[in-house]
Amino acid sequence: MERRTVLGVTGVAGSSMLGGCLSAFTDGGSGTGYQWRYDTGGELDAVSQGVVFARERSDGQIVALDATTGERQWVYGETGGMDAYSELAVTETGIYFGYCTDDDCIGLYALERDGEERWRDDTVGTGRNSPFVVDGIVYVASDVGVVRAFDAETGEALWTDGIDESDNISSGSGIVDIADAVYVEKNAALVALDRDEGSTRWRYNPGDGNEQIIDATVSNGVVYVVTGEWVAAVVDGDELWRQTYEADDVQTEIAGIASDRLFILANTGRNESHLYAFGITTGERDLVSESLEHPDEEFDLCVALYDGVVYVGTDRLHALEAATGSERWSVTVDGGPIWSMTVVEENGAGDHTVFVRAGKNRLASVDPGGERMWEGSVDGTIRNYLVGESVFVATDEGIYALERQDDS
Repeated sequence: MERRTVLGVTGVAGSSMLGGCLSAFTDGGSGTGYQWRYDTGGELDAVSQGVVFARERSDGQIVALDATTGERQWVYGETGGMDAYSELAVTETGIYFGYCTDDDCIGLYALERDGEERWRDDTVGTGRNSPFVVDGIVYVASDVGVVRAFDAETGEALWTDGIDESDNISSGSGIVDIADAVYVEKNAALVALDRDEGSTRWRYNPGDGNEQIIDATVSNGVVYVVTGEWVAAVVDGDELWRQTYEADDVQTEIAGIASDRLFILANTGRNESHLYAFGITTGERDLVSESLEHPDEEFDLCVALYDGVVYVGTDRLHALEAATGSERWSVTVDGGPIWSMTVVEENGAGDHTVFVRAGKNRLASVDPGGERMWEGSVDGTIRNYLVGESVFVATDEGIYALERQDDS
């Protein structure tokens, strides 16, 4: 069967989604086979063209592993102490990332896919997020929101945004998305920059200067912006609509769009959240979920949307109708509450699988009807995982490849 495009991961707490050698390992009694283990732990960044790209935990090196055998193909660089490379942006032709110290992120790097250094600029502020690479251009935003664009092949600096750096007195959240424009959060405002020259197309200020943008997303030319009290739809810097919602703190995020509704997950009390839905055309709030609670206070609820379904992870996995909010089904997963979730498209036409992390070291997959298809576990606490032809899992102790074998 043809497989596997990862559509989204959310709800991971702690660290980000996240010379070694190969060895065998036990599968924790799950009955699930494994392919290999690489004996140095770290963070997974991408699986692309049969290669697993990761950053090792011990010395910060970037490593490329054969996805089928786990054999190390190459390593690059080294960091130490509090220094680290940022998340990798992996394309069909190159690998792009920044260099971060405990205080700042200065330095932009580009590698060939064989690990050879293509170019680097040690003067560029990159922020702690992965660079954006779109149509042969690398876009980065510094910790104070200054955006720069570089030719992905040569490293030539193309432009720096026209906003006066002296105005950037507070930290920005960086690049939100790149579509028809480069959308950037900075100084409690949302700015749209021209992709070709970096000039400002428009600027949206959400309030009197005291309002802080918590989250934003772009869909079909509309930017949806969330603050601690309300959500708004913005086009060309002008509000189409604005609606309030109830929340106790700033732990609010946009879950996604489905069935012509914008879903946001808002924290409304100690370890308690509600899922709100707003019509994307009018902003009418037409759905509020019952109280949702995660049994582990160290972790937030995780939510993923796909094909008219809202998946919610609490002590169990719930599937809700996006149009009505009614529950289709719920299922428990051995190993504990749901800590993270990934929706994987299988053959198109709505065929998909939901992968969840349950507890510290267990993974499971569930089909659209709520049937558990597969379970697996690893030694150690999972840092992050990626789904491809296999399930690739990173812990502090190693990187694993688990076979995707349906229980059926």
